[in-house]
Amino acid sequence: MFMRSAALATLVILLSGCSTTSTISVIDAKYQTNQPTCQVTFFKKTKPEQEFEKLAQIESHVQRNIFFGGDAKLEDQAYAELKTKTCNLGGNAVIINDYIESRAAEFSHVHVWATTIKLL
Repeated sequence: MFMRSAALATLVILLSGCSTTSTISVIDAKYQTNQPTCQVTFFKKTKPEQEFEKLAQIESHVQRNIFFGGDAKLEDQAYAELKTKTCNLGGNAVIINDYIESRAAEFSHVHVWATTIKLL
């Protein structure tokens, strides 16, 4: 019985090493869909030259345990999460307003502030 409890506790600790939290503040929901995937263009601290409509402000935090989940990186885990959110909102581009990549002990973190947009 003790072995099962110890195994379960270890599994919970390992899974907690890889977590993601996020916030979405919808500005305009008229394009909102539940599309799981779509084509998304990312603009890092720049704005597109063509006209666009702002749909939502997105905030995301990705945390990884470097021993069990690898490094949290903006272009990998954070972009994948932002792409899913953007598709669900009916957008086709994301402006990365700001981000922080950091490490604390065995954890790596990426915190992203972005705007989901619809290129016109």
